[in-house]
Amino acid sequence: MKKIAIVSSFSESCGNAYFTHVLIDSMTAKGYQVECVGLNLLLTQSANKKVRAKAERHINELCNKLKEYDGVNIQFEAGLYGTMPGDIVERTIKLLRANPNTSITLHSPRLIQDNATEREAIKMALKLKLRSAMRMYFGSLRANISMKVNEKVIRFVARNNINTIVHTNRAKEQIELLFDYKNVEVHPLKFVDSDIQTNDSILKEIKSNYGFDENNKIIGVFGFVNEYKGHSLAIKALTQLPANYKLMFFGRQHPQTIKNNELVNKYIETLQLQVKKLRLENRVFFMGEYGNEDFINLASSVDFVWLPYVENGQDGSGIASICFDVSKRVLCSSSFAFDELFKIVKKYNNYARFDIGNYMELATKTRYFMPQSLPSDTTPDRDYTLSSQADLYINKSVK
Repeated sequence: MKKIAIVSSFSESCGNAYFTHVLIDSMTAKGYQVECVGLNLLLTQSANKKVRAKAERHINELCNKLKEYDGVNIQFEAGLYGTMPGDIVERTIKLLRANPNTSITLHSPRLIQDNATEREAIKMALKLKLRSAMRMYFGSLRANISMKVNEKVIRFVARNNINTIVHTNRAKEQIELLFDYKNVEVHPLKFVDSDIQTNDSILKEIKSNYGFDENNKIIGVFGFVNEYKGHSLAIKALTQLPANYKLMFFGRQHPQTIKNNELVNKYIETLQLQVKKLRLENRVFFMGEYGNEDFINLASSVDFVWLPYVENGQDGSGIASICFDVSKRVLCSSSFAFDELFKIVKKYNNYARFDIGNYMELATKTRYFMPQSLPSDTTPDRDYTLSSQADLYINKSVK
């Protein structure tokens, strides 16, 4: 039996760790021995000089371990490999060199700058709105650092003809355009089987405990409570809906945003104040974290799922993937990540879209839900499933 290693954050509470679990289960079902070679994020994400030295030893140990496998896949999210750009690139390249049969998954391979943000920053500066201009400028600067990290990693990948997996055609096209590199496969993130059976028992229990009746409409926003996911917009949109619509945030603060001696996360505090100011205490509920199975069952049971994401350069969303596969009605923003997903998987008929930040449109389309029309082209889509995803990872990681 051939052995495959997946380099990832396995024991952490994050989307990458969950995806790794899904990959291991689906690849193991194909008759392979698949193991996670886990990154120690306490070491890799530290900026402390002594800890960084320990992180280097940790990476070297992982490299030695990877030599024992018939194939390797590296799950690349830059933040998993370091805090400083140089560390991220150096550590990733070390791991890529460790085994000749290696593939890499690029989850957010952003390579081309968002010129619209820079233009807006210049406009703000010309209008003497310096604080807004500086905020946009430094946001753009951070994005540029991320792009430079991606560029260095992908240049190494291209020079060494390393099998590459991305989640969108846009990512593949950018890599081909900038590096003239075509050894890139596209597969959207998949977390659930196409024939998955779900149940609504946990939502029924919640509704009973909270005293909701049959007239209540439950809206779910799922995943870590991060600013880019649009929780604030969701609260705003709720004000445009009748009182029987209830908004539930299923998720917790992201572990990597927890700070020593911080009484409350600033974004969560902002949301709490917003709820209180709008007098929505009886309509907005912070539900906390649920296990993977409960999470999927809740996503399939609520009346509506909201994905009010802002544009942040991501190419894929595990939360969105699950919701489009199991939910009854999904309202998603005009983020490019969703554009790209719908270009690949054209047969979803359970969603409607709204402009980023337009809470009025979100509310209206929730109340009078009409799903997107299916494309007139009846050519069958390629099936993207857990099985096809597992096959791709096996084929690209073992020669």
